[in-house]
Amino acid sequence: MPTYHDADLILRLYDLRRESVMRKAREWFIAWYPTTDEEAKSMCSDTSKLENAYVRQVTSFWEMAASLANAGTVDADLYAKNCGESVLLATKCHWLKGKFPDAWTRSMPETETFIASNAIAQKKAEMMKARLAAK
Repeated sequence: MPTYHDADLILRLYDLRRESVMRKAREWFIAWYPTTDEEAKSMCSDTSKLENAYVRQVTSFWEMAASLANAGTVDADLYAKNCGESVLLATKCHWLKGKFPDAWTRSMPETETFIASNAIAQKKAEMMKARLAAK
C-alpha cells in the first residue's frame, strides 16, 4: 500500500521534470527520430551539442528515479502508474539501439530492470514499442 512518503516522492519527481531546461530536453528527446548512424552517434558522443546534454539529462534523471523504485524507496506500482515517461525513454533507447546498433550507445538499465519486474510498466512498454515500430 503506497504511503504519504511515496506520494510525496512522486510529486517531487513531477515537479523536477517541470524545470525549464528539463522540459526542453524532454520535449526534444521525445520528438527526436534520427535518420542516420552519424546523427544517432553524435547525440551519444558529441558533448559540444546541446542535444547531447539533453539526452544525458533526461535519461539520467529517469534512471535515478527508476533506481529509487528498484530499491523499494517508492511503491513500484505507484511509480509505474505515474512515471510512464521513464518507460517511454527506456523503450526509445532500446529502439534506437536496434535501429542504430553501431552508433547508439545510451541505455537505461535501471529502467529496463524496473520494466522487467513490474506488470504495469511492461504493459506501457509494449504499447510504446508498438508506436515506435510505426516510425
